[in-house]
Amino acid sequence: MDWMLEGLLQGTQFRTLYNRKIESLREEYHLRKIDIDILYFLYKSGEHNTSKDICSLNLFNKGHISQSVDRMVKEELIHTVHDVEDRRCVHLVLTKKAVGIIEQATKLRSQMYNIILQGVTEEEREVLRQVSKKVNENIKNALRNS
Repeated sequence: MDWMLEGLLQGTQFRTLYNRKIESLREEYHLRKIDIDILYFLYKSGEHNTSKDICSLNLFNKGHISQSVDRMVKEELIHTVHDVEDRRCVHLVLTKKAVGIIEQATKLRSQMYNIILQGVTEEEREVLRQVSKKVNENIKNALRNS
């Protein structure tokens, strides 16, 4: 396989750029990368706002998610709400204190995407979206079957 494609699929350069972009945010609010990622996920997730939903992305393990959630509850960035129908299900809800962090994280992500997609036409972006969707589906299937 072409080494550039392999690097893209592994996401090493993307992660390096992302980590550099969010470093100032991490330092300003004394957060870890996982904290920022979870806050951003909750901002985008709508009703899918439980630890199980976060875990389904296969980005973090349950222990890391639990530690991050506990930390952010103590920092009053999120609070927990038990589901009305199933008390075992706990929803993670963003607080007003988290809004500024999310706004900054969104701005940084937008800057990063502008950098990495510079010179990529809209048609090429659509092809990238379609291929990414297929690759993600293949990975999900492989994980389910192993």
